[in-house]
Amino acid sequence: MDWAETPLTPPILGTEVMLLEFEPLTDAGRSALARFMALPPEALAQTFRHIYAYYRDFHAAVGGEDWLDAIMGVPSGPEAIWQHVRPGTLGVGQQVENGPWYVSLEASCDWEEEHGLNIVWQDGTEVVKVGSYDGHMTNEHSYGDATMANVVYAATDPRWRTLRGA
Repeated sequence: MDWAETPLTPPILGTEVMLLEFEPLTDAGRSALARFMALPPEALAQTFRHIYAYYRDFHAAVGGEDWLDAIMGVPSGPEAIWQHVRPGTLGVGQQVENGPWYVSLEASCDWEEEHGLNIVWQDGTEVVKVGSYDGHMTNEHSYGDATMANVVYAATDPRWRTLRGA
């Protein structure tokens, strides 16, 4: 199998995205995708604080008040950030063999055109990573640091770091 594209409309996203498969999914991978596809639209709210933290961290790092505000406006808070996101592709995979399965969404966003937005759900249900796309399913793996296991958004400015369940 070279790769396959399948259009899907996950209820959580409310819009069509392309599922990219570079190898056939195992039963466990299909189960993670099925759990993700069962998430209702209101489950998207679980991502807002993490995405907003990514936006605020980027905004502060690049002097966004000098130029970014004029381009995209100023979101009124976490619940308003999604209007600046455009979902693109989904992937399903494992970080390590025999490890958990992840559903990864790549999206474009108004504040970070170059690196975009990546949201990762472990087992298709729990948000475990938000940030720019780097090909990793968790921050622990991305940074090679076990102390990052519960970090969802690994901010440049520690004020914007977000954690699982916090």
